[in-house]
Amino acid sequence: MPRYFFDIHDGHTYRDEEGTDLPSHEEAARHAKTILPAIAAHEVQKDGEHQAFSVLVTDEDGHPVYSAAVTYTGTWLIR
Repeated sequence: MPRYFFDIHDGHTYRDEEGTDLPSHEEAARHAKTILPAIAAHEVQKDGEHQAFSVLVTDEDGHPVYSAAVTYTGTWLIR
């Protein structure tokens, strides 16, 4: 089964050194779509009102397979 790596970027890059075995590129993209919002939901509470998160999925040969990004912007409506 192919191994895919999910590098996360949020102003810093966190390399996935272990990878995840998944049956296809499509499953790797699906996995990225699952982990990225979960990471954003956990991390956004720590660091203010504006953040961007991205994931770069590469295959075991280091070739890019899929990329996704989410951006969070919070705005206070009361002062």
